[in-house]
This record gives sequence, C-alpha cells and structure tokens, in this order.
Amino acid sequence: MMSTQNPEAHIPATNALAMGMAIKKMYEMGRTDFDSEDFSGLKLSCCKLPKINLTNSDLQDADLDLTDLSGADLRGVNLERSSLVFTNLTNADLSNANLRGSNLGGADLSGAILKGANLQNVNLRGANLSNVHLEFADLQGADLTGANCSDCDLRYTNLKNANFTDANLDSTNLDTTNLNNTNLFNSDR
Repeated sequence: MMSTQNPEAHIPATNALAMGMAIKKMYEMGRTDFDSEDFSGLKLSCCKLPKINLTNSDLQDADLDLTDLSGADLRGVNLERSSLVFTNLTNADLSNANLRGSNLGGADLSGAILKGANLQNVNLRGANLSNVHLEFADLQGADLTGANCSDCDLRYTNLKNANFTDANLDSTNLDTTNLNNTNLFNSDR
C-alpha cells in the first residue's frame, strides 16, 4: 500500500533535532556563545548547558524540557510558545525576554532575573520562582497555580488576570503592582 503522507513533512522536525544535537556537540567542545542565532523550533531537551549565552537569539516554539540552563545569559531571547517543562533556569538572566505563551510548568527559576520580560499567558504551574526579579514584567493571564514565589520582587509588574491559586507569596514585594482580576485564592501572603 502506498503512503499518502508527504515525506517532506518530517524534515523540519528532523532539522530541529539535528540542530539541537549540533549545538549540544559544539557546547561540549567549548563553544558557549550563541548570541543572536536563529534556533526557532529547536529540539534540545534533557541537555546540560549551564552558563550558555543565547542573548537575543530566536528560540520560539523550541523544546527545552528538562534542560539545564542554570546561569545562562538569555537576555532579550525569544522563547515565545516554547516548552521549558522542569527546566533548570536558576540564576539565569532573562531580562527583556519574550516568553509569551510558553510552558514553564515545574521549572526552577530561583534567583533568575526576568526584569521587563513578557510572560503573558505563560504556564508557571508548580514552578520555583523564589528570589526572582520580575520588576516591570508582564504576567497578564499567567498561571502560577502552586508556584513558589517567596521573596519574589514583583514591583511594577502587570499581574492582571494572573492565577496565583495555592501559590507561596511569602515576603513577596507587590508594591505598585497591577493586581486587577488577579486570583489569589488560598495563596500564602
């Protein structure tokens, strides 16, 4: 029986995986600077890439689940609609990054810098955001159900329509924050 599937339909996924393996290999050989690269659609899950520099790179629609990006320089990176489930982003700098519509469920962002970042409609369910700097960030419509936001700096942040159900907001700075229609049900404050 003849296949009706288009064989070229799998090329983008294959290229994305090959690109991910190439980046991993270059990183292992000592290259850590990937500034302003186009890696949209990249498949690079379960890798250890601490302190990698992806400043201003395009990683929209990327799969970075379970990846170690601790201490990474991700300033201005485009991670729109990307998957970073259970990714280690401790002490990473995501200032002015675009994470709109991304999935960061269970991710560890403790100590990260997200000043001015776009986190609209992002999934941060169960994420660790302790000691995170989110000043001037946009978390409109974000889901932070069960997230640990202790000691988080949310000054001047847009939290309109955000969901903090069962979140830990202990010692969180919410001064001059937009809490319009924010769900704080059962959150510790």
